[in-house]
Amino acid sequence: MVGSHSLGYEFAREEEARHHAEELDRRFTREELLALRVYRIRWNDNYLVEATFAGDVSASRMDDARALLGESGVAVHADDLEDYKRATQGGALPGWIRRFFDRG
Repeated sequence: MVGSHSLGYEFAREEEARHHAEELDRRFTREELLALRVYRIRWNDNYLVEATFAGDVSASRMDDARALLGESGVAVHADDLEDYKRATQGGALPGWIRRFFDRG
């Protein structure tokens, strides 16, 4: 989304991911939190919470979201977020994983 910021955090258990997504939804307004999704990551059976915030959300509010998600989740680097999302859609493994395992 144009003028937005996305955060991605990986969780070991679906219950944790859903709980933290619900907390974000409760704590942020619809104007602040534009999209919120929970994905299952196929290659490791973990779960990804992706939260997309409006571009005008303050740095302190973004820090609040990071703190909440970071309680039991692991931050996903912004460059890897698209690979994680593609992997949840049943396509081929992300390029960085293919490169990692392609040693021949």
